[in-house]
Amino acid sequence: MSNFKKRILQLGFFIVAILMSLFACVGCAEEDKKYDVAIKVANNYGQEWVFTPDIDELYYEFEYTGDEMTFGVDEYYVYGDPHLGDRWLDCAGVAINYFHSRLGYRSLEGTTPHVDSVVEKGDYCYTVHADGNSSWNYRTVRLYITVK
Repeated sequence: MSNFKKRILQLGFFIVAILMSLFACVGCAEEDKKYDVAIKVANNYGQEWVFTPDIDELYYEFEYTGDEMTFGVDEYYVYGDPHLGDRWLDCAGVAINYFHSRLGYRSLEGTTPHVDSVVEKGDYCYTVHADGNSSWNYRTVRLYITVK
């Protein structure tokens, strides 16, 4: 085999080796990091419940007053996120689209009518879903409310 053919063959192997290395690294990009989120739920009377990453359920019980009580996500905290900082963030603007909530109710008679607020005696469950499409991990938290 002539020197010219050897060099062409070596160059071909070298190019193939480089291409294989490049293709192997294409899938090596690190996936976007997701962070744990804490969620602060508040009612219209200023009471707060904080769901840290290790708490998914909390309970609140009180005597019937006849007054309407509403609940909502007040603030959130994304642990370790370099862009959001080390602070509680107000749940306004764009962030409101990342949280979805629902209030369930079971009356003393066992019926489950649709409700938008806590008023009557019975058991309620305020559920919040933190959308996993943002920079944090998906999670669901529940505040169980009993009106006696």
